[in-house]
Amino acid sequence: MKKPIMITQLPKRILKPPLSASAQIEHQYRLLHAMAKNRVKQRYYSFLSPSKGNGVSYSAVVCDGQNDVLRVSLAYMAIYECYLFALGLPSNFSTEQIIVHGADKSQFIPYQGYANNGPLYYDYELAVPANTEREEYRQRILNDLNEHFQLDVRIEQLSIVKGSQRIITKDGESVELIWQEQPMMIMKSKARKITEPVAQRLAARS
Repeated sequence: MKKPIMITQLPKRILKPPLSASAQIEHQYRLLHAMAKNRVKQRYYSFLSPSKGNGVSYSAVVCDGQNDVLRVSLAYMAIYECYLFALGLPSNFSTEQIIVHGADKSQFIPYQGYANNGPLYYDYELAVPANTEREEYRQRILNDLNEHFQLDVRIEQLSIVKGSQRIITKDGESVELIWQEQPMMIMKSKARKITEPVAQRLAARS
């Protein structure tokens, strides 16, 4: 008797609508202008806060050699998008290659119909000396994200099944699985505890 096929409907992700070139420039200006209001007086700083923007995410890296400041801005990004930037992964990295342990995956990858009382999108900005290397400021961003969201996030090469093929041998017919290695983002939740925004912690240290 043939077994019935079970089909699971995947949740629809929240897709950000594309903008025209002129609308995109205006949108980026509004996002950066809104983020500028959260900047502290210190030359070097970092802050992370729920985003008040909407539309599409935006990232910028600006080097001001005259004032010795390199500023990294991430605007209106879901949590996983912030991690993509910090880990140097492309923005079109498949969400199917993200594994979440110890937490609801929907908190980090929003989808339509997801009921959540907390924010889904964030603004982040980091200001460091102008000669800071890319690997160094990305590590700073990763540390801030992990501290704020109480996560341990890393990239691992895992072997996954990509398909199968039938093989005929003298003993009969068998099925051989086809394995392939691919990068996976592993997001592991740390022990839950009450945390305050990164900006407040940094201010307390100064």
